[in-house]
Amino acid sequence: MKKVIFATVNKAKLAQIRFIVEHFKLPIEVIGIKDFYNNYPSYEEIGDTVEQISLNGALAVAKMIGSPVITEDTDFRVEALNGEPGIRSGEFLKNFGRSEILKRMSNIENRKAVISSAVAYATPESMSKVFLNRVEGKIADKERFGDFPSWIAPTLENSFGGGYNAIFLPNGRDKTLAETSPTEAIPWSYREQNFTDVLNYILSLD
Repeated sequence: MKKVIFATVNKAKLAQIRFIVEHFKLPIEVIGIKDFYNNYPSYEEIGDTVEQISLNGALAVAKMIGSPVITEDTDFRVEALNGEPGIRSGEFLKNFGRSEILKRMSNIENRKAVISSAVAYATPESMSKVFLNRVEGKIADKERFGDFPSWIAPTLENSFGGGYNAIFLPNGRDKTLAETSPTEAIPWSYREQNFTDVLNYILSLD
């Protein structure tokens, strides 16, 4: 069985990619970076796009630990807010929460938004590949979420669960991402598709 290290300390992301492995019964084991390299310092986020940040992080960590790794970075852009919070969406969420987006969007008709995810694979020899996926949609009028794992929706243990999913309505759908079940989201949602693609890519390597 192949193994790959996921350079993240985000337990929800790690659970999410392992769900993908289990769902497709892939012959690969995803190891959290802390289980491989206990003194791991989170990589510096360098770049102006999710692709750059994810790739630079993967290259840096792969060289540091001497093993192939994957990384993932997500951004959330709201058109009426001049693209904010953008690549610093995680920091914005922790500092202000989803409620701040809803507050700023009150009485604004243009509610277009997009979530982008980039997953990068890199080796210590600097071989690399990046997978990018975007989901376009709009800001909901209020938070809406179901009883799902914390990579999808807020939970009692993790109020930041699902990131901005609870206020994001994908185009053509009447449920927020946080009201969408794990299996329903696999074919098209932002991280799910990327995780599926990168794992199949790794399995295709000699």
